[in-house]
Amino acid sequence: MPPWRLLDELHAPLRDAAGQMEADLAILGAVAAGREPALRLYRWAPPALSLGRFQPETDVDDDACARLGVEVVRRPSGGRALLHGADLTYAVALPRPQGAAGRVSAVYELVAGALVAGLARLGVVAAVARHDGPAGPVCFAGQQGADLRVGDRKLCGSAQARRDGAVLQHGSILLTRLEFDETDLLRGPAGGPLLDRAGLRAATVTLEELGAPTAASEVAAALLAGFRDTLDVEFMSRDDG
Repeated sequence: MPPWRLLDELHAPLRDAAGQMEADLAILGAVAAGREPALRLYRWAPPALSLGRFQPETDVDDDACARLGVEVVRRPSGGRALLHGADLTYAVALPRPQGAAGRVSAVYELVAGALVAGLARLGVVAAVARHDGPAGPVCFAGQQGADLRVGDRKLCGSAQARRDGAVLQHGSILLTRLEFDETDLLRGPAGGPLLDRAGLRAATVTLEELGAPTAASEVAAALLAGFRDTLDVEFMSRDDG
């Protein structure tokens, strides 16, 4: 496999929420135009709520987001709303593999293998999602094909977008928790509040709660090792082209 570009932006000047999604789309566009596969790692500040590509904006409590200083942005990928700010986010862009290896589920499995291997280096035994959970506006309330769990609790949520023969998969690994969560920012059925905070907390787990390292740089190093070991890739920095 050719070398991958590594865009480690953990210590780079922070982008706003829209800028983060533009950067993910930029690596997708670059791969579609013939550049090498890429892995981008980044954080969010201020906190942001990303909505899935087809998720209705009416799910969002705009007043609550404004009050809590949370930016709202739409992802190019599917899925449901995800709160960023206490997570480490990764974005992988690669040419769509040929044949069955290019199916959505196959690419999910490819990236999941690297993530699982990386998390194992932190002492975390993660597994691919069970494909269950309630339907609703919150990404982390359910588990789907791109997601990772520890036991019965979701640790990482991911989603894909495809364009011009290239695939973007991005997702978030929960490091810690903010003082608020999606239940404070989204509306429930018929525009009412989402009240089941305890249910959301019970369905999710953070690296901190697992007793694993939470420093973004340490988690990122483990993930890079997981990609190297599992996919047999080497990384070149942004300066290498």
